[in-house]
Amino acid sequence: MRKRVSHQERERRALQAELRGAMQALQANETAFKEAQDPCYIEQLTYQHAALMCRCRALLRMLRSSGGDDP
Repeated sequence: MRKRVSHQERERRALQAELRGAMQALQANETAFKEAQDPCYIEQLTYQHAALMCRCRALLRMLRSSGGDDP
């Protein structure tokens, strides 16, 4: 017998998956930043890092408000 998953639980799981993806992108960004030498590329990575951090914070905020404190 399959257990039905509520809409809220599906939404929480989707947020968690998106957060995992954003965290992986953040790690890749940090690795690229350590290896970067071109000033223009470093600047691009800096802006990308800031955007990823904002996205992670927003996802964490949404997870906490939905009752999912454990991402």
